[in-house]
Amino acid sequence: MKINAKDLAAGLVLLAFAVAGLWLNLDHTLGNARRMGPGYMPMLAFGILFFISAAIVIMAMFSGPDKLERWAWRELFLILGSICVFGLILEKAGMILTLAITIGISTLADRTHRPLGVLALTAFLVVLCWLVFIYWLDIRIPVWPTYFGY
Repeated sequence: MKINAKDLAAGLVLLAFAVAGLWLNLDHTLGNARRMGPGYMPMLAFGILFFISAAIVIMAMFSGPDKLERWAWRELFLILGSICVFGLILEKAGMILTLAITIGISTLADRTHRPLGVLALTAFLVVLCWLVFIYWLDIRIPVWPTYFGY
């Protein structure tokens, strides 16, 4: 059996997240697809993650030798940090500024990004998120920073 250690480690980490998420979601009401309860979407997302990560673990057992390399700590902390910043500043900074800051922090994880590409990515994602969350789903989150009075 030729084990791919990288895929196996990634699959096991994702599998652990899925199991923990499903377990923590047991207290929430699920509802159904027409009348979703607060636990419906997390259950669906963690369920999908569970099956995808299980498939990754199974495929890692047969996809050839590929040993683990050193961890990319800088990249890991930048990505996780950008997620934390998103959660901490969304209410006060608004969706647009928060997305720009989050994308800016997370693009520092890859040194090959160019400023024009980051700017284009930011513009695209801001428009896409506004269309999806504000316009189509009508989610009530501030779009602009609250200190501008909007």
